[in-house]
Amino acid sequence: MSSDSLAKRVAKVPTSPGVYRWLSTDGTVLYIGKAKNLRSRLRSYVQEDKGAKQGPWKEALMKQATDFDITVTNSELEALVLETNLIKESKPKYNVLMKDDKNYVYLKITTQDACPAVDVVRRLEEDGATYFGPYLSGYELKKTLEMLHGVVGYRACVDSVKQYNKENGSGTGTGTGTSQASPTRTRTRARKIDETTTSASDGCLEYQIGQCNGLCCGKISVDEYKDRIATLVQFYKGDTSGVMKRAQEQMTEAAANKQFERAAQLRDALKYMEKIAATQIVSDTSGEDSDFIGLVLEGDRIQVVVLRERGGKVIDELSRSVKGETEDASSAMGEFIPQFYLSVPDIPDRIVIGEELEGSDILEQWLRDRKGKKVEIRVPERGKKNKLLELAAANAREKIKQQEAKWEAAARNIDDALEGLKDALKLADIPKRIEGYDISHLGGTETVGSMVVTVNGKPANKEYRSFTIKTLKEGEIDDYRALAEVLRRRLRHLQGDAKQRIAQWHERGIEIGKARKADQIHIEEIVKSNVGVLSDDHIEYSQYVVAKREGDIVGLARLFENSGKIYEIKSVWVHEDLRGQKLGHTLIALLLSRHKEKVYVTFDPQYQLEEYYSAIGFRHVREPPKLLQEKSLAFCKQHPESQPGIFMVYNPADNKPDSSLRSKPDLLVIDGGKGQLSAVVDVLIELELQIPVIGLAKREEEVFVPGSSVSILLPKDSQSSFLLQRLRNEAHRFSNDHSKKRLAHKTIASALDEVPGIGEKTKRELLMQFGSVKGVREASDEELLTVVNIAQLESIRRLL
Repeated sequence: MSSDSLAKRVAKVPTSPGVYRWLSTDGTVLYIGKAKNLRSRLRSYVQEDKGAKQGPWKEALMKQATDFDITVTNSELEALVLETNLIKESKPKYNVLMKDDKNYVYLKITTQDACPAVDVVRRLEEDGATYFGPYLSGYELKKTLEMLHGVVGYRACVDSVKQYNKENGSGTGTGTGTSQASPTRTRTRARKIDETTTSASDGCLEYQIGQCNGLCCGKISVDEYKDRIATLVQFYKGDTSGVMKRAQEQMTEAAANKQFERAAQLRDALKYMEKIAATQIVSDTSGEDSDFIGLVLEGDRIQVVVLRERGGKVIDELSRSVKGETEDASSAMGEFIPQFYLSVPDIPDRIVIGEELEGSDILEQWLRDRKGKKVEIRVPERGKKNKLLELAAANAREKIKQQEAKWEAAARNIDDALEGLKDALKLADIPKRIEGYDISHLGGTETVGSMVVTVNGKPANKEYRSFTIKTLKEGEIDDYRALAEVLRRRLRHLQGDAKQRIAQWHERGIEIGKARKADQIHIEEIVKSNVGVLSDDHIEYSQYVVAKREGDIVGLARLFENSGKIYEIKSVWVHEDLRGQKLGHTLIALLLSRHKEKVYVTFDPQYQLEEYYSAIGFRHVREPPKLLQEKSLAFCKQHPESQPGIFMVYNPADNKPDSSLRSKPDLLVIDGGKGQLSAVVDVLIELELQIPVIGLAKREEEVFVPGSSVSILLPKDSQSSFLLQRLRNEAHRFSNDHSKKRLAHKTIASALDEVPGIGEKTKRELLMQFGSVKGVREASDEELLTVVNIAQLESIRRLL
């Protein structure tokens, strides 16, 4: 995608915080980044300041990046955490990868102890404590704890907590005064405390500087301390109302007592906590495995986003566009879930969706059978799961907007490209259907041609066609001749069927139809005057079709039936002043249109008629019927100057009407320069077709047009140039793929091709049953006899 297209799409990206991914052409994630403002950050990649140059890192990234994707989040902090989760999962090429998890910090509260302790740690442990996080900034976490202590007064010195837990036989009493949770530590002598009071004293040094709540000296009871810790826990679970209410009350009281400095501190604490108190929903310490499926219906489009939570962390976002029509979101969800979980290997313990599903119990049973353990489908009402579900739905809506932006940008680009081609090539109309052609061969073997198609600027994959070249011998390389064959075989479909061709000849004063009894003598005279060229055996007028001009026969062709219902086209003759105008093609087409069986043709190699017959739809046949081979040898004995015949066959099954080939192109694009273009122009003249055609040379992306020795240079960054290059590259890819498939098929099947009595059907059955020629060779007689008969088995053993 061009930088202009990316810039147009970036302009429609939201300004919310989130994570963005730069993608390569094949969808590989190149870089993952976070942003407070997604639109602003992405714009910095695609809009270069004049006079300012991108750094080498960004320049290298943007040379490979052709697309982007985004995930919106509720806060900058969530974007930060999600970015880290995604980087560790995807390991993009242009990101710096951490070697361990020490960039995370967690808040640990030993709620299992009689007297809970609060600490900031870097590792999760299975010790029964309650953990919150992860958080990427230890500084921000400590700052928040400092603010909370100023409001709640939850912090007690290490010694008081340790002593109480020791006397009550619980915990290790790590305390609230560790080096991470508090800026100071003191080692005061332990004082005896019970559940309701402590001994009176001036308290520890931490108490005297405001870093201890006085638990050690009886200023608060243990029960009060536990209540304060509970308030802290509720705050980090997302219920901030208790802390906020307490701060508001304290601020009002301080202001009433004219303690303005204290009131200002509480006011700042309120603002700060409002900013960071949003529950972090993209990561937690729950260790749960869940999928959150957000499904959005907008018009006739259905978009689904699945947020994958593993081990309590959102590690991936999967986006799916759903085709079809549905009554409502619930019905769409019910159809989506089984299809989705058939395509992914990882089924979570819990699937969270937005509304109740009819038949959810059956879906759960199906999921349990696939996973091997219970899977729950849940509809949340509140809390983190509901917020993650809302986030998934928000991203689904954003995907629809981005897709619309992509379509709009692409549509504008296509319109510009087609309009540019019309102007540059001086076409009468915008080229709606453009066909691109390329020839591919591997060292002269398996030469194939490809036809790729764009309709209104978009690839029409169903319209693509490939052609196995029939007129080149093994090892022969002639791209001009191969290209002419491909275009001749393709464009003949635009000349109409036999009935249309006959009507065209009628306009020229030539009548075509079945021969009549009265034509018998005239046919015999023509045959006798062309002995050695036309067959003179069993001349019967009813086998012929003829072309007449003013009552005289000026062309004829014959469909001859041999014994065993083996049919041949024979005795094709056209008067010398009408030759080269495809009258013979019309006569043969009339014979073939009335016949549903395979029809063969045999001719002397010296006449070089491969192209003539391949243009009608005949192809070379590897093993012609034995009867025809014997007839060819007999003819050579009678006419020593002749060579053994070349056999071709017309199969009606291979020549059914093709909607793609019957569609007339508005522009032909040939991969190559003047030589290739000239070969195609000759075919157009031969077939009397007027279709615009250009050649596209690779070196300078020059465009050649017929009748001009000077090429056209389209601007390299123009949409017209990009469209032609994409078409040329697609034709090259398609022809190479087909060539490789043909070569692979030949490599596998060639040995079986040489075994007489083994036809295509039997060959396929042998390869399906035994996998390869080697497998056939190593199979036992008994195994082979399940597919072949005794005679075929003997041939296999003799030749393999």
